[in-house]
Amino acid sequence: MIGKKGYYGYIKRGRKVFAVVAFGLLAAVLGMYFGALRYFGTNKNVFTILAALSCIGVGKFAVDLVMFLRAGCCSESARDAIELHIGELAGAYDLFMTSYDRNYALSHAVCAGRSVCALTEDPKCDIKSGEMHIRTMLENDGFKGYTVKIFKNQDNYTQRLDELNRLQDSKERKSIQGVMDLLKSISL
Repeated sequence: MIGKKGYYGYIKRGRKVFAVVAFGLLAAVLGMYFGALRYFGTNKNVFTILAALSCIGVGKFAVDLVMFLRAGCCSESARDAIELHIGELAGAYDLFMTSYDRNYALSHAVCAGRSVCALTEDPKCDIKSGEMHIRTMLENDGFKGYTVKIFKNQDNYTQRLDELNRLQDSKERKSIQGVMDLLKSISL
C-alpha cells in the first residue's frame, strides 16, 4: 500500500497515503450519515449504524496517520552520504521504533557480523535507551551476543560503515537478514 518498509522515503510516502485514506474514509462516513439523514429525515436508519461502525476504520487510519506524522525520516544529505559508504551491507532506512516509554527515529540501520549500527538525526532520541531496546528485542528473538550502537554524528556513522564493510563475512548472511527483518518488524 505505501511501499516497502526499510526503503528511503517510506515515512514520507506513508504520511501522504494515510492522509488521503483517512480523510477519504472520513468524507465517506460523513456523506453516508448526512445523506441518509437528509433522505430519511431521521437518524434512525441502517445507514446511521453503518456510518457509526465505519468510524472504527477511520479511527485506525487516523492513528496510523498521527504515528507517521510524528515519525522522523532520513534526510537526503544523510542518504547520499550513506549510499557512498554502504557497500554490500544489509541496511534499512526510515525505521521508527516504538517502546512503552519512548520512540526512536532511526534514519538508517545496518547489520554486519554481530554488530547492529544505526544513525539517528533526531536530537531528542535517547541513544542509550534505544540501544537497550534494540538489544532486548534481538535477544528476545534469539539473536544473542549482538552489539548495538546508535550514532548521532553522520561522519562517525559513515566511518563505522566503512569498518563494517571491511569486516563483513559472507557466511553470516542468513542471521544478518533475520536481524534486519526483526528491525523492520518492530518499526512503524
